[in-house]
Amino acid sequence: MLDLLKRLVRSPSPALLEVEAPGPDAPVSSLAVLNVRITAREPLEARLELLAEGQDEPLYSAPRRVGPAGETVRLTLHAHLLPEGVQRLRVRLLSTKGGLLAETPVTLTVPALNSLGATVAESLRRSLAPLVIDGDCDSGLYDYADPALRPWFDQPEDVALAHIAGLEASGRADADEAQALRHFVREGYLAMENVLGAEQLAALNLALDDAVATGREGYAWGSSQRLHSLHEHYPAVRDLWLHPKVLKMLDLIFGAPARPCQSLTYVFGSQQEHHQDTIHLTPFPAGYMCGVWTALEDVQPESGELMVFPRSHRLPRVYTRTVDLPKVRDEDWNEFGQTVTPYWTNLINDGGYAPEPYRPKAGSVLIWHENLMHGGSVRRDLEKSRRSIVCHYFAEGAVAYYDSSGLPGAMYMGPRG
Repeated sequence: MLDLLKRLVRSPSPALLEVEAPGPDAPVSSLAVLNVRITAREPLEARLELLAEGQDEPLYSAPRRVGPAGETVRLTLHAHLLPEGVQRLRVRLLSTKGGLLAETPVTLTVPALNSLGATVAESLRRSLAPLVIDGDCDSGLYDYADPALRPWFDQPEDVALAHIAGLEASGRADADEAQALRHFVREGYLAMENVLGAEQLAALNLALDDAVATGREGYAWGSSQRLHSLHEHYPAVRDLWLHPKVLKMLDLIFGAPARPCQSLTYVFGSQQEHHQDTIHLTPFPAGYMCGVWTALEDVQPESGELMVFPRSHRLPRVYTRTVDLPKVRDEDWNEFGQTVTPYWTNLINDGGYAPEPYRPKAGSVLIWHENLMHGGSVRRDLEKSRRSIVCHYFAEGAVAYYDSSGLPGAMYMGPRG
């Protein structure tokens, strides 16, 4: 989603730096990623540094041993800890024997922090979180135990219901929205009917038909395969991604603007194991991510319906640290499935949570809490489709990352209208 610029600096020295960074016109969200490629014509002992313009004291400095094959370093910056506005930085490589080997400028645009972002920045400073993450993004970097960071909907029920009453009394939520929010607090999800009209549904189904007909991502008819990021290719899906009614409800939940991060489109049921999104699309503070599921057709029994576990959002959150699990590498999810899925199963069995199928009419939307247990049921009738689109949203001001893989997350920071 970000316009990436590549800056190449050649040097008479035996080293070369290539930095891939967000373009200066693209405002960064919570994490700004610099992919630094270092190559050398001979083995090299060096130090990689990141500096602010006009400053000699590095913001980041670490030794690097570079061979002929080169090395790519991902530096992930907490944008909350950078000043607002245009930030001019430098990435440089120094020889351990003395002397500059290579240097390249980097320009980032850091937007002003909203109220949530300011709260997050204060927490990052209190917990001594690093400006630069050199390696995996991980839940251990953040103070999830701070009760002051708990969102209103994760407060005791009487406190949460009083908040909703205040939204309704002030006119920020109408009676239907307030009722939906009360369901979200108690059950962990809310449903909205007739969000999409016939014309928008027709456009979305035409887009999905085209994606299938053109074999996007090698789609094979009849499979449970999901199609990624169709909002980047089809205006109808992008319109859904930024649907004003959905965004308004998410804004009420987050108390901050909702920012989409991805879309997943299905022709047939996913058959995905029950899971919490927390470990995959991970916000800090906890709670500031929601999934949104939209039905493109009337969902039929035995089609592999979406299953939700009401009230399971109150279960403990599970991170890779919780189960002493390494990050997923190279899309190998075997160890993850063998470790985390049984852990989730024990949680829902011990708590007595039971799945319920969701069979909405076309045009309906389901919004769920990041920690709600949910999944796709078995497709018992393989001829029945279950056309749907899943979008995920973070709250602007939260940190967004993927704890399961250790990768930084991204959210769309452009116009929402």
